[in-house]
Amino acid sequence: MPAMGDQHGAPQPKINHKARERTRGKLLRAARTVMGSKGIDATAINDITEEAGLSFGSFYNYFSSKEDVARAVFQEDALLMADLLDAATLPDAGIAEVVGVNRRRTIHRGLTDPVWGWCMIHSVYSINDMVVTMGTRLARDLETGKRAGVFNVKEIDATVDCVVGGMLYLLRQILEGARPATAVESMVHFVLSGLGVSSEEIERINSIDLQ
Repeated sequence: MPAMGDQHGAPQPKINHKARERTRGKLLRAARTVMGSKGIDATAINDITEEAGLSFGSFYNYFSSKEDVARAVFQEDALLMADLLDAATLPDAGIAEVVGVNRRRTIHRGLTDPVWGWCMIHSVYSINDMVVTMGTRLARDLETGKRAGVFNVKEIDATVDCVVGGMLYLLRQILEGARPATAVESMVHFVLSGLGVSSEEIERINSIDLQ
């Protein structure tokens, strides 16, 4: 007769899945709060566990380092922002406007949010994370524009890689003071122009208030 387990002898998990997800969620929310306030570099792991009301050692049951939890916060935020961008798209917005405005919003988020800015320019996984999260929506929009005859694009995935890589590099340049914040609109002009959008339409898209 087995000492532990169910009636068939199968071992039972020490902590059920829902409980683990709740604890992980507490750590993510705490990390977002502390890192958003202090910045990632100034944040210590005990700051996160204290904010979450958990023991220091519990952190390592879910994340290997401060950088690891910062990346998890970024991934979660990126998916949420992708949903918010879709929800905020006006019904009568053309696909060029969708692509242009969403690129502007994404880069400006990196300029104003400490976690986003850090993850987008310091994480070795930043390009992959952006492609997997927000890049998937960009690929969808490029395909929509291509089918509608609005965009002149030959290979969707390669275009997504170029746009995401360019966004990350530009963000770093702006944060380091090598480029002004207005360079965001210059990049959007470059991207949309390369897709075949007219200069007049690009200027209109770049003038849209993001608030």
